[in-house]
Amino acid sequence: MAGRADKAAAFLKSGGDKAKAGGSKIYALAKDPEMQAKAMKLLEDGKKMYRAATSPEAKQAYRQAAEIINKARKK
Repeated sequence: MAGRADKAAAFLKSGGDKAKAGGSKIYALAKDPEMQAKAMKLLEDGKKMYRAATSPEAKQAYRQAAEIINKARKK
């Protein structure tokens, strides 16, 4: 039983060390101005896509496509 506890403790310690290392890498990437610019660009692109998908024109196109699909299924 003692062997299992030692293995579990070692696993938890190594997992904690890996988490700390991963966290420090993520923090370094987050502080990088180039990565911040990429993230801002992705955010702006996402906002544009959301606006396009939720626009009244998109909703109308979806309804029309749904009507066509339903008509095709009935035939």
